[in-house]
Amino acid sequence: MPRFEYTPPEDDNEDRIYVRVDDVFDISFLRVEEGIVIDVYDNDEIDLLDTLAVDEDSLARNREQQP
Repeated sequence: MPRFEYTPPEDDNEDRIYVRVDDVFDISFLRVEEGIVIDVYDNDEIDLLDTLAVDEDSLARNREQQP
């Protein structure tokens, strides 16, 4: 069963959160002016494995489609 450890944002970093998955991967969720960026790191937080970026235009279109 997967295990997730959530790290709440610090006062000066309210635009991001961190989640550790199975003590193997560190994932950062960052809200920036351009949209949302999700980075997945190996557990050393140095080796970036992949990044997913969702631009603000896509987020706006999605919000418009919500009932």
